[in-house]
Amino acid sequence: MKIFLVIALVVCTGCQANLFYADEPKPQLQQLTDAFRSYFERAKIRTSQHGQEINQYTTNLKEQMDPLAKDLMTKITKGVDVLRKRIEEEVSTVRCALKPYIEYVTSPFEKGVDYIRESLDFEDLKATVLQKSEELRESLEQGVKELQAKLEPPT
Repeated sequence: MKIFLVIALVVCTGCQANLFYADEPKPQLQQLTDAFRSYFERAKIRTSQHGQEINQYTTNLKEQMDPLAKDLMTKITKGVDVLRKRIEEEVSTVRCALKPYIEYVTSPFEKGVDYIRESLDFEDLKATVLQKSEELRESLEQGVKELQAKLEPPT
């Protein structure tokens, strides 16, 4: 048995066979490009897996959040309706409480407007304005005639 082992050792060393490097060694550039491609293939696989996980998480989150969002919107809508009714009641209460004060403040102005409306007869005012404008027109025509007479050369 020892003889076979020695013969095998002599044969292997004699022919300079390299059992570990059966293929021709690759140049460094080839090794670098292979390592680069291998790295990016693994990175691509990882990113696609992460992308799938993220998509799964977002769909799960959306499925969980949709009922909560609907519930929140119904609560907000109910709250807004309650607040609107309460504000309307408060405004009507304040309006009723302020009505006597508003009437007290505005009544003198209304009386003054009524007095002015009664004291001014718009038809009489219109007639007076027309009469005065006619008198003014006649006066102007007479003044223009006198001015023309003064400006004409004596013949």
